[in-house]
This record gives sequence, C-alpha cells and structure tokens, in this order.
Amino acid sequence: MHRIPVYLLLTCLWLNLSAQDVKTVEVAEAYKDRSRINLSSFAESIEYIQLETNDETLFSYPSVKGVHGDSVILLKSINRIALFDRKTGGYLRDIGHRGEGPNSFSSPNGGLSFNTNNGNIFAIKYTKIVEFSTRSGQIVSTIEVPDLTKLGETNNGPISTQVNLNIWLNEGYMAGYIENLSGHEKMKLLLYDLQGNPLKLFMNNREFEKENPRHMRMNNVDLFSFNGQSYFKESFSDTLYSFNTTKMTPQFYFDTDKYKPEYPKQDLLTDKERSNIMFVDVITQDYTNLYFNMRYRNQYSVGLFNKQTNETLISDPESDGLNGFYNDLDHFIPFIPKFRTKEGYLVGTISAEDMSIWFSENRSKANKLPQHLKEFRNIDPEDNPIVMIVRPKH
Repeated sequence: MHRIPVYLLLTCLWLNLSAQDVKTVEVAEAYKDRSRINLSSFAESIEYIQLETNDETLFSYPSVKGVHGDSVILLKSINRIALFDRKTGGYLRDIGHRGEGPNSFSSPNGGLSFNTNNGNIFAIKYTKIVEFSTRSGQIVSTIEVPDLTKLGETNNGPISTQVNLNIWLNEGYMAGYIENLSGHEKMKLLLYDLQGNPLKLFMNNREFEKENPRHMRMNNVDLFSFNGQSYFKESFSDTLYSFNTTKMTPQFYFDTDKYKPEYPKQDLLTDKERSNIMFVDVITQDYTNLYFNMRYRNQYSVGLFNKQTNETLISDPESDGLNGFYNDLDHFIPFIPKFRTKEGYLVGTISAEDMSIWFSENRSKANKLPQHLKEFRNIDPEDNPIVMIVRPKH
C-alpha cells in the first residue's frame, strides 16, 4: 500500500451539508405531469450552423465538442480533430493526426475539448494529454496524467484502477474520473494541474457486487463548469455536486422516488429492470435554470429546474419522436442543450439524418418555415451535424 503525499488531502465524496442547502429537483412528480416545454420560456433566439460536408470532411461518428468565442467550432470523430468556422460552418483544418510521430494523438476523445483559457485543444496520447495550438496546429505542451499507484491503494484484481475520463474545467485544472469498474474502487475523482501535479483526490465510499468479476459496464458521468464552480454527477447517483480543489458539496438532489438508481444493485440489473429506472444526465445550467436529460422505459425526455422558483418541468416528446424543448421560436426542430459556452450560449446539435426525418414527418410545418430554414430540406442524411446555438433570456 502506498502512502498518500502530505500535500494531497483526501476528502470523502459525501460531505455534511444541511438539507435546506440542497435544492430538490422533483423528477418523478414532474414526469407524471409531463407536457410540452416551449423553448421561448428561457431562450430569446436560436441559430443553426450547418457544418460543411465534402470529400475532405467525411467523419466517422462526428461529435461537436466545443464552440470557442465567435471564431471556431470543434468537431471530433473516432480518428480526427477538426475546426469549422463559427459563422459559416465552413471547414477550416484538421488539428494533429491520429498515429505516431510529431503532432500526433492516440485518441481525439476522452471528454477533452478546448482549453477555454487560450483556445487550445486537448487530446489523448496514450497515458498523457497533449495540448495543440489552434493557430499552428503544433503540440505546445504535454501533461502527465498522475500515477494513481503513488496516491493510495489501487485495485489489482481483474479490473485495475485507472483514470477513465479526463476533463478540462474552466477553473484551470484537469479532472480525472475513476469509474468504479471493480465494484470496490477506493478512488473517485482526481484533480491535477497542467504540469501533472495532483491537487485533490476525492475518495469513493460506495460499493456494489459484480455478477461477473471481469465484466465492465461504462456509465455516463457529468463533469462541467459554471460560474466559477465545477460540477459532478454519476449515473447511479441522485445528487449533483459542486467541487473545487478544497471540497465537494451536494447542490441538487434529483428525486426519482421509487424509480431511483440504486448504487449497490447496478451490476445485477436486467435490461428490463434498468429500463424502469429514471436516469438523469447531460446536465448543464445557466443563472436561471438547470437543464437535463431523463431516460425512462427506453424513452428520452428533457427537463429543466428553475432555480428561482424551484419548479421542475419534464417534456413529453413530440409525435415525430424527436426529443427536446419545443421550438416555438421558429417552429423548427426541437432543441436539446448539450453544453454551455463560456460566453453563456447553450449549444446543441442534431444529426443530418434526424433533420431529414423531421422534414419528411412534418411537411405542413416545413412549408411554413422561412426560406433560410427551408434550405435544410435537401440535406443528405450522411452530412455532418447541424449546430444549434441558443441565446438565453437575461
């Protein structure tokens, strides 16, 4: 067993906080009264940016990872990192390349996107993180992910302790999430700086029994920044925590009543049992609302919690099956916020395939759209995704 360095203080994940300081999001109750939630209830405008598609920009499983100011949109796929013009959607250039040699990465993903302090881009290179300059396309720094074996007791069974996800947070440090794949993992979240120095290690005090010791199931985790704080939530947790390099504090409790995801039973659930649980994820927030996705009985809904009135609303998906806030601003496709930019915009995406389906199933609505939106009618289902950017009300 390794001793933990004196400079690294360990903190239990669950800290004492009076109940009245934790806001309750009434998910189960709101689901009973689910109905259409209008986008205009929190947004004043929406714009659409179609990312250029040509022979040079054919991506495998593309995903928009960030929008930096008014200049660029970051898109990642399973083997490429690319930049697109924020205003026109035109393809600009690739960043680095997957493989070996100078300016290469081993994986573009892993949750990493922009360094919001300077606009650079992070990617994974085996056990390290590399930072690319968006101007030169060159690697400007390499970050060593801290060695967990030097920080405490690690699991040496069939599934070893490891950082499963690295996220840059606007507060100026990295968060390394350590998923409890063994069922008995002692570590939870490691914060470290851009020199690879550990800043804080939050421990895990929850366990579950595994049906198969070698079986691994990856669950969703939310890690994001807002208003000078970092936030964290796991799938089999009913609490969204805020944290910094000193402590972690429960902030929002998602009350799913009898549909609660129970941590100790997570590996023993059948697919049917799992479908009867209310999972909350894809969380983001602004000064007025907390936005989230909810999955129940294999159906997705979006929800919001008004932090000023403490009211929770859950959407009822439209007849065409597309999930999202009903777009009453221009009566076009629904909107699902995926992340919030540093400037305060809410960003979502829709695949070209879903856009094409919307037009085929909403012909009367489509005929009433303004001309600049009707132009999406001829989109190819294989095209790159469309970026939706919402300006919230102030």
